[in-house]
Amino acid sequence: MRNKEIMTSNKQKLKELEQNYIDDKINEMPVYIEQQKEKIVQEMIEYAEKHKEAVKWDRDGNPIEYGIKINPLVISNYFLKPVSNLSSVEPIYSPEKLGLIYDYYCYLIAEINENIGYFPPSLTSFCKLSSITLNTLRRYKSSEDYSMRVVAEKIYDQIGDENITMSQMGVVRERSTIFKMKSQNEITEKIQPNVNISVKTIDVDLDKINERLANYSNFTKKKGK
Repeated sequence: MRNKEIMTSNKQKLKELEQNYIDDKINEMPVYIEQQKEKIVQEMIEYAEKHKEAVKWDRDGNPIEYGIKINPLVISNYFLKPVSNLSSVEPIYSPEKLGLIYDYYCYLIAEINENIGYFPPSLTSFCKLSSITLNTLRRYKSSEDYSMRVVAEKIYDQIGDENITMSQMGVVRERSTIFKMKSQNEITEKIQPNVNISVKTIDVDLDKINERLANYSNFTKKKGK
């Protein structure tokens, strides 16, 4: 009975911490985040153990090396769950709070890559974890609040840099990475101007040209005398 009471109490505290997070009570956020880190990393280790499969065998057919089967949708939906329930109300973010949740996101991505396999970061998966829309993050990037703008720009820059690095390493496909970055960052290719060159056919009167050359030749000879 005592254990059940403790579990109920812990669940209630976690709900309170989550609500504090949504209500912008920053002091409680590190506690909530640390609790979540410990829980999720353990779940990652269990997931990796359950989904490992042989990728290399010895001459006798015995597995000597294992890999982990990655399902990006499972990773995204299971380990990058939104910090608050889906609703029409987004969490209230300050620059400090946005920085904290981004640090948490980076930690999760690093642990996924360490325990399960390569999973590139993205603006959309960060927004999902943060319980905000990509449009909201874009607004933060152009905010009048300098601190908020700096934090948002760093998020854009770091995620973009990590994707480029992973594509250079051959971990993710370069074309799909560039396409994703362009679509999320609203980068578009410059359209080359259409230049139409009209070439007119000119009728050349060779007789007239030869006549002028002859006249010029006669003039120069007379002048030479």
